[in-house]
Amino acid sequence: MRICVLLPALFLCCAPAARAQGGARAESAEIKEYYDRAFAYYVSGDYPRAIEHWNLVLHADPKQTTARDMIEDARKKMARAAVTLKSSFTRLLEKCRYADALIKLEELLAADPTNPYYLKLQGKLRRISALAPVKPSATKAWNVASEGITAWLDEKEDLLFAYDALRYASELDPSDKVFGRLTAALEEEAPHLKLNDTKPENSGVLEHKKEMALHQIYDSKFYLAVKELEGVLRLEPDDVTALKRSGSAYLQLKDYPQARLAWQKALKIAPGDEQLKEYLEALEKAAPAEAARPKHRPARQRKKKTRVSPGPEGRPDL
Repeated sequence: MRICVLLPALFLCCAPAARAQGGARAESAEIKEYYDRAFAYYVSGDYPRAIEHWNLVLHADPKQTTARDMIEDARKKMARAAVTLKSSFTRLLEKCRYADALIKLEELLAADPTNPYYLKLQGKLRRISALAPVKPSATKAWNVASEGITAWLDEKEDLLFAYDALRYASELDPSDKVFGRLTAALEEEAPHLKLNDTKPENSGVLEHKKEMALHQIYDSKFYLAVKELEGVLRLEPDDVTALKRSGSAYLQLKDYPQARLAWQKALKIAPGDEQLKEYLEALEKAAPAEAARPKHRPARQRKKKTRVSPGPEGRPDL
């Protein structure tokens, strides 16, 4: 009878210990399952999922140093893989293989799904590759269009230049309707481009920009003129009118070396232009090439100002 009384008491004393051992075994099995899944993802190259499961291990047992070490290792591999992927992606863009670049970008997003630049770029590339999976030819029109697309896709996007380039490509080859569709896609993405555009319908893109620059020079808005003409020269580096006006704008900004370079380049393209010769002669007298170069001067020495007014009436004939 005494034995019958003691047995239940003994069972009650042992039950918590047994439950603790059972819980530890269950926790150990859970951690083992997390480890197994993490290593499987790691071996397959799915580092984000591997890290996710090693973090579950640490949540269950923060003392698991192996999980911490493997997370660090996986992150390093992700960083190296991202560099390789980004390099491949950049090369595809440089080759104007827009559909292939989109596929590579989606691989980048799989490794870095919250990257804001990649997410934004994905939408742009989907629009572009649907219209032009690849640059179809090396014609002047497509070379210009591809420059515009590059400016559109760049991390420091230049949408205004992209807009001008795509419209100029349409002018160069009106028969290729893809340029117009790309322009429309850009307008849909950035409606302000069309809203703020001042170009008359019957005017060419570059002619309008050169005309704007001329008025900006006459209004003493020389920095704006330089910027406008830079856009022209990116698309047509040998445009003599743009080079002449660019030189005049730089002259008014007292940037004599840049004025000289612009006019010298224009003269090489148009060696019979007497105006350019006059401008350069006047500039050389007032600001010789040697004197125009920057020199190291004592801090207190004041720079002597030079006035230059090429042209018969003190203002260049633009």
